[in-house]
Amino acid sequence: MRRFFHACLIAASSLLSLLAAARAADPLELEWAKLADGVWAGVRPVSLSAPPTSSTLIVIGDTGVFVFDPAGTPLAGERVLAKIRSLTERPVTHIAISNWRGAHSRGADKIVEAFPDAQIIAHEFTARAIENAENTFAQRGDKPKTASNNRFEKALAGGEAAATTRAYFEEELAHRDLVEREIGASRPVEPTRIFSDALSIDVGGRKIELRHMGPGKSHGDIIAYLPKERILATGDIVVSPTPFGANCHPKGWVRVLEQLKTLPADKIVPGHGAIMTDTDYFDLLIGAINFASDEVARAVRKGMSLEETKEAMDWSEMEPRFTGGDPLLAIAFNDRFKTPIVEAAYKIANGEDSEPLELAGR
Repeated sequence: MRRFFHACLIAASSLLSLLAAARAADPLELEWAKLADGVWAGVRPVSLSAPPTSSTLIVIGDTGVFVFDPAGTPLAGERVLAKIRSLTERPVTHIAISNWRGAHSRGADKIVEAFPDAQIIAHEFTARAIENAENTFAQRGDKPKTASNNRFEKALAGGEAAATTRAYFEEELAHRDLVEREIGASRPVEPTRIFSDALSIDVGGRKIELRHMGPGKSHGDIIAYLPKERILATGDIVVSPTPFGANCHPKGWVRVLEQLKTLPADKIVPGHGAIMTDTDYFDLLIGAINFASDEVARAVRKGMSLEETKEAMDWSEMEPRFTGGDPLLAIAFNDRFKTPIVEAAYKIANGEDSEPLELAGR
């Protein structure tokens, strides 16, 4: 665990240089790494930028290509397709989606346009929930864009932003028009092959195991595992440097993480963030989830309201393990994990579902 804390501090201290390097590209540019012969992963060098778009795994077999999470916007999907075409002439035969959130699926359209016979695979919950309101990207008008721009400009003008935060806001403003165009052009994808527990995919000499290990980050999480190559892709079950907590199922999430730790894996591709070579971060994440779940349950037993519960939570020991004291990572940790996991755990402690299927609007 000490090794991971050291790595976390290094990651936080290097965030400014990553943001500076990203200026040459845009927030949808993927950085590709070869994990094994015929196996590639694409991740974003700066995973905090909007819109969120997932990591992507490409597996090339003798008869076809498997894609796990085809990224989160049409442009990102085009870039995944371009990468595939640079590697092989074989067709994409299978596209698997790890969860219903659009960051993991909205790039699929561009790949399916090129390979219309490709199966789109998802868990049964994901197949029902993928068209919910949060995944509907009709043209939204200028109000959201104007509000975001005003927020960024105010932060920059006030002189309060630290170096990493200032660089982040500047990048967001620079690419705001691109982001809005991509959001407006994005559409949910419709799965064509649905499963509940496990599914084995063979693309000719390559075996990919898709597994649903129970409610975790989502009711419908699936992971992709290549046993021979010892490669694991987790979807949003694992996100770094700061996790995502919205609509999660804390106790189930911990059980899923414990199961993932039993899979022999030398390369781990998280849903967002840098490629990992061990499960040290899993232990850190388990500790944070258990802390939130236990503290919220204690607050509910005392009859505390949600707002009182949020105020009572003391994250002073846990937060620096994820942020290394970086103010931008602190913002991400609060917005993407602390607040939403407390809200989810509070619902569960009061007998509610933290991720109701009504999200789908069906």
